[in-house]
Amino acid sequence: MVPNRLTICRFEGLCLVLLASACQPNQPSEQTGRADTPTQEIPANSDVAHPVATPFLGTRRYTGQVGSYPVVIELTFGDTLTTGSYYYPRHGQPLELRATRNLLGKPLVLREVVGDSLLATWQVAIAAGPQLRGTWRSADGKRTLPFALREDYRDAVRYAYESYSAQSSQAQDSADCGRTGVNPSLELDVVHLLDSEHRPALQRVQQRLLPAPYGRLQAYVEGQVANGNGNCAETKQQAQVTYNGYQLLSVNLFEAYFEAGADHPRHQMTPSTFDLRTGQQVYLRDLLRPGYEQRLRSLLTKRLQQDALYGDFYQEEGGLPGQPFERWLDKAGRPQTLVPLPHNSFCLTPAGIEFEWGEYEIGPYVIGPQTVEMSFDEMRPMLRSNSALRDVVVRFK
Repeated sequence: MVPNRLTICRFEGLCLVLLASACQPNQPSEQTGRADTPTQEIPANSDVAHPVATPFLGTRRYTGQVGSYPVVIELTFGDTLTTGSYYYPRHGQPLELRATRNLLGKPLVLREVVGDSLLATWQVAIAAGPQLRGTWRSADGKRTLPFALREDYRDAVRYAYESYSAQSSQAQDSADCGRTGVNPSLELDVVHLLDSEHRPALQRVQQRLLPAPYGRLQAYVEGQVANGNGNCAETKQQAQVTYNGYQLLSVNLFEAYFEAGADHPRHQMTPSTFDLRTGQQVYLRDLLRPGYEQRLRSLLTKRLQQDALYGDFYQEEGGLPGQPFERWLDKAGRPQTLVPLPHNSFCLTPAGIEFEWGEYEIGPYVIGPQTVEMSFDEMRPMLRSNSALRDVVVRFK
């Protein structure tokens, strides 16, 4: 992990860590090269300039330009709030966007922030819709740029977050579980691929992302709770899209599991990446040159040792130079000087490849899951020239 980063919390007890942009508050970073998709000029007399009669809701992906800089933006429009992020394809580091309360048919104002610091505002000149245009203004007011955005899925997929939940209503369950007033429950958040009905490749991806057929998800949740849901447990399962572009989709599945009588909940992250053209899952061996393992482990070890929290823990637990760290073990239980590759693979982000180790995998529970993001530029020497990432990394200079 790197010291300078933007932390966006989606999961209870877990934050999705994204690198902070290198852009300065009063001037977007200079960008060259192509965006995720070609941009088109938005006609000044477009009919989306007129207020719409119904709310514009859901997760939407836009491509376009801020001034002359190509950008990719994802926004989730809710009944009362709009949130999202954007990035410049050249360096990929996302910046958070927040909006105040949505007003039906009124122009949208987005705040570009890092933590609590305001970097800029995006004043949308028209009501929220498939096209957005307006003015980007730095926080100090010294710089303004026009922006024009168009909803775009030409190399991506439309999706929505959907939630299902159930809780046992039987009075005796709490006593059976040993905790008064708490019944077994399951909360399930899923990623629904909206065009999967008409595209066989997306159907294959959707099947891998859902624990049951789409139309039976609520029945699945209720059935899990009725059958005991893992011996009196409160379970939350959530999904987060981390990358959507260049015909690649990465989704991180997160589970928090709190069983009756346990000292603390357990957590698990399961990232996966798919080729939207074929519907097949993409593995590291598909992206990296043969023999990548030792080089990648060396890079990941160095980053972990440099991390402010994990590095101190590493030193305190006997991981001195030339000595193996007691938690880094191979499959036979032998100590290793290099961190093992994560059991649950990787996910893509706009800035690079993110590797995640679960609880107890390379440290005790108190350290928690560990994440290291390697930029596409750092990974370039190991990448296959004909891999699915070929068109992604070409933009990084």
